[in-house]
Amino acid sequence: MILGLKFGALQIGSSPFETLASRFPNAPAIQMPGFVPADGNGLNDLLQNPWMVIHPPTLFVGFSSLVIPFGFAAAALWQKRYTSWVRPALPWLLFSLMILGVGIAMGGYWAYVTLSFGGYWAWDPVENSSLVPWLIGVAGLHAMLVQRKTSGGHKAALILTLLTYLFVVYSTFLTRSGILGDISVHSFVDLGLSNQLLVWIAVVGGIGLGLFAWRYSELPKPDREPPYLSREFMIFSGAMLICALSAVIILGTSAPIFGRIFRDDPAGVAIAFYNKWSLPLACGMMLLVAIGQLFWWHKMSVVQLNKVLTAPLGLAVASTLGVLILTDFTQRTAGGSPVQESFQAAAFDMGVYGTSLLMLMLVLTSFFALYSNGWVMWRIGRGNWKMIGGGLSHVGLALTMLGIISSSGFSTPLATAGGVAMPATGGGTSRDNFVLERGQTRTLPSGYQVTYSGKEKTDQDRDQFVIDFAAPTGRSFTLKPVVYQNDDKQWIQHPDVAIFAEKDIYAAVTPSGMFSVPDTLDVGTFALGEGEFTTLGDNEFEVRFEGYDTDVIDQLDARLIPDSLEVAIGAKLQVTRMATGETRAMVPVYLLQENGRVQYLQTKARDWDLMMTFSGFDLTDEKANFAVEGVSVMPEDWIVVQAYEKPLIGILWMGIVLLSLGFCVSLYRRVLDVQPRSARSSLGGGAQ
Repeated sequence: MILGLKFGALQIGSSPFETLASRFPNAPAIQMPGFVPADGNGLNDLLQNPWMVIHPPTLFVGFSSLVIPFGFAAAALWQKRYTSWVRPALPWLLFSLMILGVGIAMGGYWAYVTLSFGGYWAWDPVENSSLVPWLIGVAGLHAMLVQRKTSGGHKAALILTLLTYLFVVYSTFLTRSGILGDISVHSFVDLGLSNQLLVWIAVVGGIGLGLFAWRYSELPKPDREPPYLSREFMIFSGAMLICALSAVIILGTSAPIFGRIFRDDPAGVAIAFYNKWSLPLACGMMLLVAIGQLFWWHKMSVVQLNKVLTAPLGLAVASTLGVLILTDFTQRTAGGSPVQESFQAAAFDMGVYGTSLLMLMLVLTSFFALYSNGWVMWRIGRGNWKMIGGGLSHVGLALTMLGIISSSGFSTPLATAGGVAMPATGGGTSRDNFVLERGQTRTLPSGYQVTYSGKEKTDQDRDQFVIDFAAPTGRSFTLKPVVYQNDDKQWIQHPDVAIFAEKDIYAAVTPSGMFSVPDTLDVGTFALGEGEFTTLGDNEFEVRFEGYDTDVIDQLDARLIPDSLEVAIGAKLQVTRMATGETRAMVPVYLLQENGRVQYLQTKARDWDLMMTFSGFDLTDEKANFAVEGVSVMPEDWIVVQAYEKPLIGILWMGIVLLSLGFCVSLYRRVLDVQPRSARSSLGGGAQ
């Protein structure tokens, strides 16, 4: 695949070192004497970030190294060595999962600090295709542990290890075939590799699944099924829940492929699909993570179970009650700000209160997992620190889940001007838009004072907008989001983040220049409540705001509506040209997508050289914000600011670090386990 081999008319692979002259020998430009190709455009501006420099090769190492556990499993089936393969394969699987998990986390952090939608996970199909092999690999890891300890679970360990790498190949197909080119921002265009990648999937699947089917009847079976109150049953149940979550994600990710059977331009599934199914599965997984380490191998009595569960469960209940008492948890999950990213409080079949109960259950089980695994880790670690890998990873997972809930579900706009409650959605938006002129200070409903001080230049000669914040607590800080046009005249927006121990303050800006204003036109903003009016310019126009149009989507051209649209609302304006008395209706539209991105559909009166933009809301004053082009309203240097708090997001990143460290500790232990006894002593491991 890398060398690029040609067998007659059949081309296999493509060499990355092939020159233009060899690829297109008959191109007219190549025939010109002394032809030298122009320099390329370089790396996409959004990818010019240290995290994105190391994210792709890290993912590649994780993906490619999964071929080694696959090889062990296939060899075990070929040679009928159904037990001995697990011991040497375990370190490789741990290494792959650790590296792949770190790579996925790097991508999430890159999105958080680089993109302007304010999140770290958007359920993008290509993002999902990296997560699925990791999830199945984790399920396979747990099945391997059951086999190592109890000599059971052979089938699960083998099939999950084979499927882990098979989904790596499938992920490559999704990314490189171009089949998701119109749906995912991460996908490649079609480079003519589709058929080759399909052959690759067939070969890998044929080898792995074919060997498994061939040897299935010969695989060892346990003498008896494990009792319900045993660690092996809990681990196996957890692995099956992880597989169910993987199935949901891969089904949603592959929906555009299945959709091609029925239509030429299939769309991806809505984010609500993932939220609806992942939330209850996550609750079940965290419950099993909480109790799995507390169970003994083989069997445990009810009395023994009650004894070990009492303390961590009591602490979890107390912590959950604290969340309910000290926060507006119920309001946020049952009709307030929607929970974003991985577990949004989207419409659920049980209704908004069903979603709220599931979210509450996820908080409870995450606290339960944190305390129970922390206690097990402390108890075991005092005797042998090399045994704490599993407990440490589970503590990290619990913190990661709590960080997702706190930073997403409790994300608080610094002002409420960015969204309006929509009866059809049962909630409001979580993005905030408010307009600032240069030198202007606004006091927001949250108590923050925000000042737009002006523009500066970065080291790359790009515009950064200096915004000073004064918190109600007296804390002051400055954020400098970057917005510029690249060489292709595309607008690039980079947010800025102020990181504190208890929360992050996140801000992104949209400068006035992004509203496609010709140099010959004036531009400005104004705010109106329903029924109010104002005059623009030197008494040139009178604008009256008659109200909102919540059914505007039915009047729009379908080509202008994004697939992930969540909210569309129009503002009905009556604009009168004072010189002639002529009145026209103008309805600019505000669009909000499910990932938090905002779009504006402007309304133009070309013969008046007038353009109206509905830029947001100010719910404090119950007014709508508008930008106008073609008539002077205020100074040209103004920005639309999107800012909000992300409470306790540091818990998320700390959880990911602990999760990765747990894999490292387990990897060290398993490497020692496969070494000869003499080698263990030289490595400081001793006898295992």
